[in-house]
Amino acid sequence: MSLARHMAVMRNAPFLKVLNEDALKLLAFGSEPVTLKPRQALFEAGEQADSAILVLGGQLRLTPASESLSPRVAGVGQLIDELALIVPITRGSSAAAQTTCELLVLPRSQMLRILEEYPDAARRLQAMIASRAATFMGEIGNLSDKLQR
Repeated sequence: MSLARHMAVMRNAPFLKVLNEDALKLLAFGSEPVTLKPRQALFEAGEQADSAILVLGGQLRLTPASESLSPRVAGVGQLIDELALIVPITRGSSAAAQTTCELLVLPRSQMLRILEEYPDAARRLQAMIASRAATFMGEIGNLSDKLQR
């Protein structure tokens, strides 16, 4: 798959929309394309993540570490473990190809260099994460209110 095709899919990932064309191109160029066959594992829950995974084609089955949570399927354009682009995280799910998958492994080291070079993108990303956190905290507050009734 070409760099232009990678960028086209990357443009639609909400977490990456903070990047301008030049920054997006740098991230795409520094990323690693991976192809998985059906049922081939990509990573296991509990592993340390130093990259996010973008689904370019196919379907990736994500099985949470907790048996109380249901597996889900990630399709084209979905970014898995996006926070791994900026901070170390532990993978919360195992991932294996449900169908033949084309993936793009986006390394944290590349993203951090880009955010240093493009401080406006870093500020937009910080604002996006703060907004998401505020929304999440509001939802937790609403749930807490409902549970106390």
